[in-house]
Amino acid sequence: MQDFYQMVTAMGICSEYNAEGHRAIYDHLSSILGKEPASADAQSPPTLTFYATRNILRPYFILGQIPDLLNCLAMVDTFRKYAVDASSVALSWQEYYVKEPSSDSDMTLLTKRELKKLQDHVTNDEHDRLHYILVTKNLCLLHVYYLATAPESCMLAERLNDYFPGCFPGHDIPSKLLFQHGLSDSEKQIMEEAYQGCKEWILDVTQWEEEREEEQKQFLVTLTAEQADAAFEQAFREKFPPPCSQEELISCLDEYLNTVEKMIRRLEDYFPSAMVLERLKRAV
Repeated sequence: MQDFYQMVTAMGICSEYNAEGHRAIYDHLSSILGKEPASADAQSPPTLTFYATRNILRPYFILGQIPDLLNCLAMVDTFRKYAVDASSVALSWQEYYVKEPSSDSDMTLLTKRELKKLQDHVTNDEHDRLHYILVTKNLCLLHVYYLATAPESCMLAERLNDYFPGCFPGHDIPSKLLFQHGLSDSEKQIMEEAYQGCKEWILDVTQWEEEREEEQKQFLVTLTAEQADAAFEQAFREKFPPPCSQEELISCLDEYLNTVEKMIRRLEDYFPSAMVLERLKRAV
């Protein structure tokens, strides 16, 4: 595992895009995310998860990897929940030791600034969770839009089931995506409303495709397969705008990732591990 940490660090300071290195890191994380959620929670390192998430967004947004991005984001939100819980525990201990002074001379209480930051973690919990859910919803819709004209369009039915389990009556197939675990009733309602809009959109697209096909038959349009595909994609994008702006969605993703990353770093700074403390002693 240490080799992967070193690789991530090296990739972060490298000026050129190293496709082989990126692929090795991403494949390692994918092998973790492919396990049971509880197992993945325990084994996925934050540094690696943040790296893999951003690697899908830049240097350009790889729309075909949105399902992988959703799994990475689910892990990021797991880290956020842990940071909120840890902050809450720390605040409780602070309150206890303020009322019950310890005889331990090494006991150090949190500063006012540190207390404020930890309190912000707890106070912003619902807001940050909603931010994550709305980004997740928009990623699902954007991927459905992408699949309508993508080479892998045959995956549309499978992905619809992953994003909106139960959308195909009589086919009770569990979703393969981590974000489906632990959704609250209100969050399920958000996804249900998204599905209803998505279903209406798919019906409109289907009707448009049928009407377009009839028009082409009437005008005896003869195109090569490549020309037909290009013409269809252009006509589709003119008729149906994307469900959200990619630039705005990436901006929202960056904001969420930066928020969680700062939470983790604060906790590491305020409560360094024994290993970190030992390294600091050696540096003195």
